[in-house]
Amino acid sequence: MITPGLALQTAAQTFVLLWFVLLGLKAVGRRVFGELGPQDIILIVLLAESMDIGLTPQGAGFMGSIISGIVLMGTMALVERIRPLRDWLDGSPVVIARDGRIIEAVMRKGHISMSDLEKVARGYGFANIDVFDVMMLEGDGSITGVLKPGYVATRNSKEPFRPGAG
Repeated sequence: MITPGLALQTAAQTFVLLWFVLLGLKAVGRRVFGELGPQDIILIVLLAESMDIGLTPQGAGFMGSIISGIVLMGTMALVERIRPLRDWLDGSPVVIARDGRIIEAVMRKGHISMSDLEKVARGYGFANIDVFDVMMLEGDGSITGVLKPGYVATRNSKEPFRPGAG
């Protein structure tokens, strides 16, 4: 049987660990989880396993897991309803190139290589990034571009490029 104190401890530990993981993922950067590969899935599973012991105190049992699940889902539902918090976690688009000129500081911070930008250009059917008015690192980690007037994409450019997606 779970006591009120144990229930509160479970809820508090779950809330703290959730924010620890969210802030850690935010610190890692938007590009890291823009596209999940096998190594990312392994990281998530191992991270979840490493946090398991901290979610519920010893002796909380099944009810501790239920309380933990309620706190996780409730917190994330609340985050979805608080727009500034949701926007901060989702990230906002950042200009990484304008008029064919890259912004090196943003490229470094976003862990973007020139080959990433060239791959976007090839996706539009062009050899280089000079044809773009602007290129953006989107909040979800994808890279998108807006062509300069007079240029028309010759390939399917509806899907944004996700670095690391191959």
